Amino acid sequence: MALTALAPAARLGLAWPRIAGALAAIVCATPVFAVLAQAFAAAPSGAQDMMWRAIAGTLRLVTIAGGAATLLGATAAWLVTLCEFPGRRTFEWLLVLPLSAPVYVLSYAYGALTGPGGPIPIRMGGLTGAGFVYALGFYPYIYLAARAAFVSQSVCALEAARSLGASPWQAFVRVAAPLAWPGVAAGAALAGMEIAAEYGAAAYFGAETVTTGVFRAWFARGEPQLALQLASWLLIGALVLLALERFARGRRGFAGGSARWRPLPRARLAPAAAVAATLFCAGLATFGALLPLAWLVRLATFRPPNELSGIAAPLFNTLLLASAGASLTLVLATAVAVAARHPGGRIGALAASIGYAAPGAVTALGAFTLFGAAREAGWIGGLSGPLSFAALLWVYASRFAAAGAQPIEAGLSRVTRSMGEAARTLGAPPSRQLFAVELPIAAPAAIAGALIVFVDILKELPATLVLRPFDFETLATRAHAYAADDRLTQAAAPALLITLAGLAPVILLSRRLSRARAGGRG
Repeated sequence: MALTALAPAARLGLAWPRIAGALAAIVCATPVFAVLAQAFAAAPSGAQDMMWRAIAGTLRLVTIAGGAATLLGATAAWLVTLCEFPGRRTFEWLLVLPLSAPVYVLSYAYGALTGPGGPIPIRMGGLTGAGFVYALGFYPYIYLAARAAFVSQSVCALEAARSLGASPWQAFVRVAAPLAWPGVAAGAALAGMEIAAEYGAAAYFGAETVTTGVFRAWFARGEPQLALQLASWLLIGALVLLALERFARGRRGFAGGSARWRPLPRARLAPAAAVAATLFCAGLATFGALLPLAWLVRLATFRPPNELSGIAAPLFNTLLLASAGASLTLVLATAVAVAARHPGGRIGALAASIGYAAPGAVTALGAFTLFGAAREAGWIGGLSGPLSFAALLWVYASRFAAAGAQPIEAGLSRVTRSMGEAARTLGAPPSRQLFAVELPIAAPAAIAGALIVFVDILKELPATLVLRPFDFETLATRAHAYAADDRLTQAAAPALLITLAGLAPVILLSRRLSRARAGGRG
């Protein structure tokens, strides 16, 4: 009788990862598939010329700006990881700083630097201005991925190349670069996804891209079908880049080596080459973060202290949204990470990856479409107030569940088989084993994941623009509104607050990467 009574619970214990994975898939992927379904449900819009111009602009930006970011990031990673030159330790973390500032913040700073009254008499705009900012803002994706690949390389291969007479540059080209190529390619694919999805900088510089086309078609032209078709092309491109990134990540394994635990040998550059390396890294850090952020600080000081009280409400709204969104996303990310460890639970991880690959404008458009269908069916009223908040939280959870799940998966990997066997020996059911053993061990990683999601939500602009309630401002939307009106002095303070929020996780990430190689001192 006891065995019979326990059978349903045992079956539930085996089935719950599939249930959690299915629920995560519904939450993450439904807005994405809603865009695809609605985009091709009607005949194409008549404004096909606008669509193809937007697609061509996005492809140019991804190719040129993504290529420049890849070259800058891979070169910087090689220098700080495998070469010795003055300032190398400082540049290890300084080169990551552009990640703390959204590229639309960098675009506002360069707009002020090169605009009327700015110190640089070069007017930036269009695809050229956006491409310049994208190259500087997104090279850290490649820098971090390439550094991780270089750090994991075999000392033996590099020492053999040097012992055979190869110069530092020859050892890089013939040995280090081919071994690190999968990591570089993965970083380049991620940067390409971000470039294709970015809205704020492209809108500010007046660049014609798919993302700006979505907003123009929906709000300016009043053609939601055209907006959905543009969003579908943006989504397809993001999924292609995601597939390339997964393919590159799957091939990283050959970069390892038998002498992994010894510190990497760093080539001591000749005096002229060392000066060039220092100037290159200093220029990258200066133009990527230090100069634009310093100029924003200068602009912010022009505002009287009593005017700064105007950003109190957007700051409160931002913290409220980011806290609620990070909490909800953490629950979903935990379900995804736990389910992924069991057979049949990978569907949630796959759906989370699709949601993360989908740009914010696409996910928001999908949620907006679904809520519109529910309103037409008479299930809900208008999309305002609490429903707008619910839609925003849904979009945040859909977009950032994968970002939160990755650290949790890493934390759960510390749970050994013997721990699970001991819990089962003591009679703990799967649910108690999860909450009493596995999740407490993964708690530090979960906190890190929540911090990453919190900062991502702080920076999110297009989804918030589409779904926010009327007269509800966040730091991102307030900075965007000021910049759109060329009120860059007013835009500086909210833009700086967003950047300051992103500094801590960026610095922690850089320090963790510097200590990633056992036996190394950074």
